[in-house]
Amino acid sequence: MDGNRLTVPPATDEVEISVFGPGYGESILLHIGKNVWFVVDSCIDPLSKKPAPLAYFQQIGIDPAHCVRQVIASHWHDDHIRGLGKLFRACSNAEFVCSSAIQSKEFLEIVRAYGTRAMMESTGTDEFNIVLDALRERAAVSGLRYMPPRFARANLLLWQNTDCTIHALSPSDASILAAQLDLARLFPAEKEAKRRLLATDPNKTAVVLWIRIGDFVILLGSDLDETTDDQRGWSVIINSSLRPSGKASLFKIPHHGSDNAHTSGVWSELLLENPFAALTPYEKGDMKLPTRKDVERICSHTTNAYSTAVVGRKRIVKRDRTVEKTIRETVLDIKQLHTSIGHVRFRANVPNDWSVELFGDALPLKGLYSPSL
Repeated sequence: MDGNRLTVPPATDEVEISVFGPGYGESILLHIGKNVWFVVDSCIDPLSKKPAPLAYFQQIGIDPAHCVRQVIASHWHDDHIRGLGKLFRACSNAEFVCSSAIQSKEFLEIVRAYGTRAMMESTGTDEFNIVLDALRERAAVSGLRYMPPRFARANLLLWQNTDCTIHALSPSDASILAAQLDLARLFPAEKEAKRRLLATDPNKTAVVLWIRIGDFVILLGSDLDETTDDQRGWSVIINSSLRPSGKASLFKIPHHGSDNAHTSGVWSELLLENPFAALTPYEKGDMKLPTRKDVERICSHTTNAYSTAVVGRKRIVKRDRTVEKTIRETVLDIKQLHTSIGHVRFRANVPNDWSVELFGDALPLKGLYSPSL
């Protein structure tokens, strides 16, 4: 794909979904038309060292301070929030949205920001701290006592204008209750020792988004996992009588395409036949997603699937023998870092007629494990 096209902004009547992922990290930009933007999650561009959305906005000549309406944190895993604080500060007129099923660490930071810390310890969740500090500063400038986050939950309308509606499809009531019961462990009974915090998986309470722009419908799957509990995960969304009607033509595949985020009902009940789809892979240590089986499964549902980056592919580096000898003698282990951010960009001004542009390391999903690539 011609890299020069990257710097061309969308037309005012053009819908855009840009998915960024360097192999560890994910961020999504949504343009609903008329230079109105939304940001979901954040990751770092390895080249510019900036949050990927900010680097892209700079490339296409967009000022996020004036154009971004909401910054949405789908959940609190590191690969989805790197640079989130800096991103939110740059989007100075945007609302901040996060899951209602707040996790224990983030709850402690809310107490720090809006109340007194009392006997609780700070958790060092830096990105969330920066966001909360920015909200407090904006409240002070506006003469308000509070400017809290907006808390997303299932079937909640997050945004609406004459052209667009954005609904949260999760977390469910059961997921929120489970998170609240975890928070109760922070408050021991009288004369009882302080309890250890539970390591609740944020994937179980991630925010899934349903976006309708005129006749366009888009489903952003976050990292929501399926569960064996029919009141949580994807099953409760599929079976809900309250979720918005219709089927999506574009799908951000959840949790890096992993099997534990898959349920066939999503493809049959929430998506049009052969939808456009994208995922961000995950590679950290020995963990690599999606697997070959994941790729085969996804490609059996659509021929229009894309990945922002490759996984498990080592670049061959040729060095002088003396340099190689020195490296072997002085370094125990060398790991290649991702040096390019992959970018899958979907644009359309006619419903379901998406054009696809691939930048950086992005590629068709069917080629992810192809030895010829």
